[in-house]
Amino acid sequence: MNHLSQITLAILAFLSIMITACSQRDNITAVAADDPEMMAAISNARVMLPQFWQVFNTRGHGESGFALKVKITDGKGTEHFWATDIERRDGKVTGTINNDAEIVSSVKLGDSIEIQEAEITDWLYMNGSGKMVGNYTVKPLFKKMPPADVERLKKIMADP
Repeated sequence: MNHLSQITLAILAFLSIMITACSQRDNITAVAADDPEMMAAISNARVMLPQFWQVFNTRGHGESGFALKVKITDGKGTEHFWATDIERRDGKVTGTINNDAEIVSSVKLGDSIEIQEAEITDWLYMNGSGKMVGNYTVKPLFKKMPPADVERLKKIMADP
């Protein structure tokens, strides 16, 4: 199996796990805004964001699948979305909303958005070995996910 096929399979496995994990009665996993584990995960992701940008800008070792988790707030509430197809030029970051809205109504799946760095709450990419780097905010959700899904995720994470 070639390298691109391995990366594609790893991304598909991750998405399958996340869809399965989110396809319970609720499509989102509610976490209190002041949940200490989630706050720590977001803080860690933000501290490590320069690493994401460094790899994003160089892509010297087969990295792919770059995504940013973005906090979006409107009159209906706050929700976090994965944005893919990330572009960074002229001091602006844009991406495409990659999941359905459950709370907010200001964005929907497939919308192109401008991303403010202050609203980035997580990030991920697949390294050249097909392992997921980042995705800090999934770890606090492990306790709410089926054990089999957690194990599948851990197998593709660079730092489970």
